[in-house]
Amino acid sequence: MFVPNLLSLLLHTVHFILRPIYALIYIRKQPKIPPVKNPLLKISASNLAKKIRDGEISSQSVVEAYVERIKEVNPFLNAVVEDRFVAAINEAKMCDAKLKTGEATAISLEKEKPLFGVPITVKESCSLKGMSFTGGHVPREGVKASEDGLATEVLRNSGAIPLCVTNTPELCSGLHATNFLFGTTRNPYDTRKSPGGSSGGEGALIGAGASVLGIGSDFIGSIRIPCLFNGIFGHKPTPGIVPTKGHLPMSNDPVFQKLLVCGPMARYAEDLHLAMKLLSSGCDTPLRLDEPVDVKTLRVFYLDTVNTLCGTKSTTSDIRRAIKEATHYFAENGAHVEHVSQDWLSDIFTFVLALCGEIELPDEYSDAKHPEDKKNGLVELIKSTFGLSTYTSQFALIRAVTQMHGFVPVSKFEHFKTLREDMRVRFNNLLGSDGVFICPTFAQTTTYPGLMFFKIDCSIYTAFSNIMHLPSTHVPMGLNSDGVPIGFQVMAGSHQDRLCLAVARELEKAFGGWVPPLS
Repeated sequence: MFVPNLLSLLLHTVHFILRPIYALIYIRKQPKIPPVKNPLLKISASNLAKKIRDGEISSQSVVEAYVERIKEVNPFLNAVVEDRFVAAINEAKMCDAKLKTGEATAISLEKEKPLFGVPITVKESCSLKGMSFTGGHVPREGVKASEDGLATEVLRNSGAIPLCVTNTPELCSGLHATNFLFGTTRNPYDTRKSPGGSSGGEGALIGAGASVLGIGSDFIGSIRIPCLFNGIFGHKPTPGIVPTKGHLPMSNDPVFQKLLVCGPMARYAEDLHLAMKLLSSGCDTPLRLDEPVDVKTLRVFYLDTVNTLCGTKSTTSDIRRAIKEATHYFAENGAHVEHVSQDWLSDIFTFVLALCGEIELPDEYSDAKHPEDKKNGLVELIKSTFGLSTYTSQFALIRAVTQMHGFVPVSKFEHFKTLREDMRVRFNNLLGSDGVFICPTFAQTTTYPGLMFFKIDCSIYTAFSNIMHLPSTHVPMGLNSDGVPIGFQVMAGSHQDRLCLAVARELEKAFGGWVPPLS
């Protein structure tokens, strides 16, 4: 415990010193993104699909509306890595033609292609055939995807039309979407701030009203943290129910594969439900996603902060207030509400470091052109501070930590594995088939990009569900006094994804869900 606490204290001490400096650097507010004007951009993917099937609107008009919106906001955000706008518009025209000729009917499409004609966006690390597939990693510059990843393929087969691939940190290794190939993505609510990572490009486009539904991936919070920062919904599924084949990076290590998931990101909670039905269609375990959930029968457990050394991981008052409002709502509506001990989460950063030591690194962490070149992560981290490394500082830090086995003696790995397994059993027993756990997604709202590096330990809240192999949904709860999004996550027991999704829909009805960036 000493090393993790010391590392946290060191990171947050530097953060404390640098924060006023960054505040001065970014004291001048940047231009706000243009407001969302086209009414088509304020309709959920589920409703767009229905209107297209019923002939109320054309797929072409929807796709063109989103293409124009992306072109309008991307100069402010730098979220798009590569687009396929021309191909997407042509595919939309083909959808409309099939409906016009009767080749496709509303009844058949609702069953077989429920996203027919609806535009989506895709995180660049989730392969989309013919599009950039680099992970923002310099040695992979120019690499294109030879085929669709399975998650992408599922949504395309359901009729969705991909518009573009979006930016990530280098090999998804970081909490801020920046890399040396495509630059830095900015937050639509405050372009001085970070959109989060690693699904930061997706989060920024969707939050800006420039995408209605996207595919992201999550290792220790890479869907949910960008969803918090950009004010949208996002679901991290139970491991194994959504295919991850075609994701970059990937490892044959079973521990890695249990932590990594692909999942949907959206502005409307009902779209998470539809996307999860499609993405989990090959799952052998019954998920009962269409089974109604009565909030009165739920047991709602909650935790609003973890008090640690010098408050390094304590949450801000606006996030705690959002959790209080939500739990009060459930209590008023008949649910059993109960506060839980912070002991569940207090040691998670140690668990994360231990996993860094155990995990077999993906092949992409080695230079494909020079596999014999075993660069030292710590040396690269130091070099990156002075702009002398081909690695970003985030990627160098992850590599350094893994090379040093997470600062955990190898002899202790089995001990931590036993602790994790025991905790998984106990927490699943606590939640059962009717319990949910509400807790922060991150310790604070979005911040300046240069400071995200020093807040990596604040991902303990999202890392908990990955380590416990639990489903988790981020729920937006409006904007704070600074005009940036707040919210929290909702977890449930393994394979109880339907509870997370149902709670998200209930809270969207009660509190409003996504709020467009202020103009």
